[in-house]
Amino acid sequence: MTIRVPAPGRTGSQLEPTAARRRRGVPSALIRDTHQEIPPDILASLDELPCDVFLDHDGRYVLYAAAGAVARDVVAHVGNPVALAIRTEDRDALRRGLARSVGRILADESRTPVDRSRRAYAAVGYVMTPIFRTHGSVGREDLEDATVAIDAIVGMLTGMDSLVWSMVATMSKHLATHTHAINTAVYAVLLGQAMKEFSEDGIRDIARGALLHDIGKNRIPLEILDKPGPLDEHEWRRMREHPSVGHRMVVSALGVEPTYAHIIAEHHERADGSGYPAGTKGRATPFDSRLVAIVDAYDALTSARAYKPAGSSYSALWTMRFGMRGQFDVRVLEALVGLMGGWKALRRADVRSLELTEHARSSGSQAANVG
Repeated sequence: MTIRVPAPGRTGSQLEPTAARRRRGVPSALIRDTHQEIPPDILASLDELPCDVFLDHDGRYVLYAAAGAVARDVVAHVGNPVALAIRTEDRDALRRGLARSVGRILADESRTPVDRSRRAYAAVGYVMTPIFRTHGSVGREDLEDATVAIDAIVGMLTGMDSLVWSMVATMSKHLATHTHAINTAVYAVLLGQAMKEFSEDGIRDIARGALLHDIGKNRIPLEILDKPGPLDEHEWRRMREHPSVGHRMVVSALGVEPTYAHIIAEHHERADGSGYPAGTKGRATPFDSRLVAIVDAYDALTSARAYKPAGSSYSALWTMRFGMRGQFDVRVLEALVGLMGGWKALRRADVRSLELTEHARSSGSQAANVG
């Protein structure tokens, strides 16, 4: 392992190109544009560093550890507080390294299931973030990194109850497109496995389609995505384009139509035909797409958004069952309720209660196109 913390003023080769640019009079802001800070926990998720890591030393980035160093050892030597960084040109190398580390993170029995889940979730989040950057380009390698990461989660969640529920417990419930994508994929895997009606390849496709279901929002302006109030007619037209746009983005990036692409195009279709973009009804929408539509809505309802606080699991299931009556495949919805807390308890609810009925009605009107 190579660890160097140069004294102030040192100008060895490890300072290139930062020090050289400073000597040429390049402003500090531009120097910092050449690097991106990385939380130590993200680096600790790796086996070895896929790229050089730098330390912020008196406003300069100097080499701290070289590519190939044992990541856990590097992080163990870091004091607090500290700012570590990589060159911006190395971000893709770090994402690829993290994508390929997810399986190892989840299999590390020296850590608790909660710690493993938290670290894996953070790693996948870093992998996914650029995919949902507004108007950013999405290439083949970006999608391959995402599918490598989610495939590892699929493999490790099978039959490991402690890890399954630790993953659910550590999932973020705050507004962020990439965290919603991860949550939806995890819920889709758990529900698909619980229903026992999908092959291994089918579960893999569900996970991949769920992870990338909102990729089309990459092309939606942030002022629409984050708008705190109701969308106007023009804004809704733009928003309703994202399933079709996402489908085209994936096919274009990969050069072929992957077996999960239809899920991206169909995750807003509804059983009663009220969905989009095609308005298909019932079984005209494939089973896997119907399943992802349900977990997409469930996570949207239980996550904080710009226009609402996070709802409880019970409130979300109530809204989906009564406030959004007819929009979802009943059999899949029952399976989700069973997975998340028991369909019998929901059926015993006093549906004649005016207060609950009014709550369901108002929630349903706001959530007709959640996700």
